[in-house]
Amino acid sequence: MRDSQAALTETLRRLDALLQKAGKDRSDVVDVEALSYESGVPPEVVTILLRGESVPEEGFGTRIRSRITHLRETRRRPDGNRYSYNEIGEHFGSSGAAISAIVNSGGRSGPLAATQAGIESFFFGTPNGFLSAETAPALDAALQPVLRELERAGDSGQDGLFGFDDVRGGALRRAQGLPEHSWKVLNATLKALLEQDELEDDR
Repeated sequence: MRDSQAALTETLRRLDALLQKAGKDRSDVVDVEALSYESGVPPEVVTILLRGESVPEEGFGTRIRSRITHLRETRRRPDGNRYSYNEIGEHFGSSGAAISAIVNSGGRSGPLAATQAGIESFFFGTPNGFLSAETAPALDAALQPVLRELERAGDSGQDGLFGFDDVRGGALRRAQGLPEHSWKVLNATLKALLEQDELEDDR
């Protein structure tokens, strides 16, 4: 657990240093709900980790089960209902029963790699490894765009808030209530903007 926490600790250290230099607080750029949405880590756990404290790591199967539940709760059908296991399974040639068995196993088993990848691909925009990532690394990955934006703002001498991630975090929070096709367009657009920004920085 100590090793998995190390990267997050370093990210938070760098984040705080940049914020202090800019005269900002974490609340200016870090949104707990948005981080939870992107990482699959419950908001209360995000809060604990942001304080620099550690949390007990869930077992692999329990973590998979929790993340599947998270995706179904936060990425819903256009009518507001959760996607059924059958709808998810049909997307990659599996069955609803297979996914149900994973969720209902009480955390005693996890999916095969192909099943995990299929579930992640069904929920558009979910990164590879989302279901199985340990808690601290999952949060660390969700914080990386915030850190990159802060670093870019510092390099360019910008003053004020760091607009892209403020917009991104707010949009993702509101995306939970959007129809699926609208959420896909929004998420793809935000990702494309970030990737374009990174390409320009590399030139």
